[in-house]
Amino acid sequence: MTQSTDPHPLTTPWSVRRQFPHPVVLNTSVEPLEYARALIRAGDHITTEHWGTVLPADENEICLCDIDTADLAVTLSWRRAGVDEELLWQFVF
Repeated sequence: MTQSTDPHPLTTPWSVRRQFPHPVVLNTSVEPLEYARALIRAGDHITTEHWGTVLPADENEICLCDIDTADLAVTLSWRRAGVDEELLWQFVF
């Protein structure tokens, strides 16, 4: 088993209510998330939803209407406030 070398590993700040075709993504952290966006990949097609700053407890609904879930992945991209590192988290149906 691989161990994390980071003494302070990050947990994801997101929670997803998987309500197809409109899952809701919630910022469960206590800090704002900057430059947040959702990248929706279905096959070779990618759609991006730009959210900007997502405050704690803010929710964003993603529209997946007319998208086949057989080859679907949603990647969330964001930066912690004041940090230049882009973070990614992905979920599927």
